[in-house]
Amino acid sequence: MKKKIIFGILAFIIGIGISLFSYSFFREQIQSIFLWSTSNRIRFMGKNFYLFGSNFYYLSIGISFFVLTLENLNQRLTEVFKNGIICFLTFGISLIGISAIDANIKVIECTACDDGIRSLHWNGINYGLIIGTSAMISVILSLIKIIRTKKASVQHDICDHSS
Repeated sequence: MKKKIIFGILAFIIGIGISLFSYSFFREQIQSIFLWSTSNRIRFMGKNFYLFGSNFYYLSIGISFFVLTLENLNQRLTEVFKNGIICFLTFGISLIGISAIDANIKVIECTACDDGIRSLHWNGINYGLIIGTSAMISVILSLIKIIRTKKASVQHDICDHSS
């Protein structure tokens, strides 16, 4: 039990640390997805200036690392790699999907666009929400596995005590 608590806390802190250093990378990726998914019908304007991401972004990345660590704590190395790759791919696919949907909605809702091109301020995108939601979606499978394992162990304990 102590092992789970210590590794869980460490994973949460490492997740927040990684999120601090990866925010600008994800901003650039989301901006590229916005341009790509709308066939360059979005033009960014103003200064690309930011200090910090949203709290939801930092917490969601920390929670994602926490959940992934708890699920893989007693797994073999091959299972850890498999779960990590599935989580990473799910994160990437959901990041692309959410960003593309958001970008196209912004283009569609524009009523005063010049030639169908939407001018958007660099900070007109909620980066923290997009990344955080993608991170939460990526660990849903891990959460399901944790819950199933917990249910199975509780069921097993009940059967052992009733015999």
